[in-house]
Amino acid sequence: MRKATKSDQAKVVDIISKSFAENPGVNWMFKKGGNHARMMKSLASYVFMKGLVRNGVYISSNEKGVAVCYQFNETKFSLTEILHQLIFVFHSFDFRSIPKILKRESYRKKIRPASGEYLYFWFLGVLPGGKNAGFELKNAIFNEARRKNLPIYLETAVARNQQVYERLGFKTYHYWENTAENIKFWFMKWEPGASVNQG
Repeated sequence: MRKATKSDQAKVVDIISKSFAENPGVNWMFKKGGNHARMMKSLASYVFMKGLVRNGVYISSNEKGVAVCYQFNETKFSLTEILHQLIFVFHSFDFRSIPKILKRESYRKKIRPASGEYLYFWFLGVLPGGKNAGFELKNAIFNEARRKNLPIYLETAVARNQQVYERLGFKTYHYWENTAENIKFWFMKWEPGASVNQG
């Protein structure tokens, strides 16, 4: 496992784009009828730049897995990050939907702690054939959290992933569902010292 550098952008964008292509937690934001591949790449580029400036992009040893996890209170100003965010918005959003998107994102941010120190586990993507890449990356992030004695927060929109995270010691502290659009989010927290259930 290693930390990503700027030269890894294409690799990271490819892994995130492919592994999140069917993820409802991502796709609900995209404009209908748009170029899905381009929208995914715009999102992945923004995620990469935001994680990179916070030293929070991890690549697995087999180069097939990526995690983005950074310390919440490490605010960094980056013109490149802002540019990628604007490109993502321009390529991916129906501007008539922006108020609804902002309202949902504001709600999600309100549920997370607004202050204090913690690690925010934003993305984890593994290509087919990645074998143990996901566990290697999760272990690296757990070790970082233990070293800093910080909790980890994340959200997932996939029920299967929520069950996996629970076995890894995460606890669901909030659940949100929009039945009209079939969107679900589990808000989860992991504390250093949490036990892992291998069953």
